[in-house]
Amino acid sequence: MKIIKTNDYEEMSIKTLDVFIETINNCKNQNRINVAITGGRTPLMFYKMLIENLNRIEILEKVHFYNFDEIPLKDDLSTGLTFKDLDELFYTPGKINSNNIHQMNFLNWKDFIKQLNADGGLDLVLLGIGIDGHFCGNLSGVTKFGDSTREISMIDTQNNISVPKLDTEKFHEKYVTMGPREIMQSKNILMIANGEAKANVIDQILNGPVVEQVPSSLLTLHPNFTLIIDKEANSKANI
Repeated sequence: MKIIKTNDYEEMSIKTLDVFIETINNCKNQNRINVAITGGRTPLMFYKMLIENLNRIEILEKVHFYNFDEIPLKDDLSTGLTFKDLDELFYTPGKINSNNIHQMNFLNWKDFIKQLNADGGLDLVLLGIGIDGHFCGNLSGVTKFGDSTREISMIDTQNNISVPKLDTEKFHEKYVTMGPREIMQSKNILMIANGEAKANVIDQILNGPVVEQVPSSLLTLHPNFTLIIDKEANSKANI
């Protein structure tokens, strides 16, 4: 595990950009590079910087982008909240070639994972972390370390304080997520965390035991796990 400490959100985003691009460029001799990326608020500045620095990726045409979870719309199971977020944050403003965008959804996830494995698996995953320690859709109290990509009922998330309550009229009763098995099989894992709200969970994964109640604690066992945190997120772990 590698820990990169930064002073603030901007520096965290800059360091994330550098590590992200360096990791991809280290794979430039491959025929294909598979990268799963995250939505949400934490990577907002990172994506703005990435779009401005796509020319630093030496083999962008070889990079294929994936979403690792999806909260489907009730009236259209072929898309959902995650893909729409990634499209707005990165794919469209970054003018990413549509042939290099691979959308996992509620209808195709089984074949999607089979094809991803056939295409060489993941080379890099960019993750955020929830205040319960979740990564992707792998929640505290719901996820087992041995879980693979699967459907999860929204009912199972009701008591989890890190999950926003979604409009049941708009969203489907289940969502789909890559499990710990797929994420741990990635060649590289990059996690980012900022702000005081993440301080407790960062302390838990760095100083506490590896337990299913804190799903991201498992990632600390990965040989190429990099955690980038700002001063506030590090305020309790104090590493």
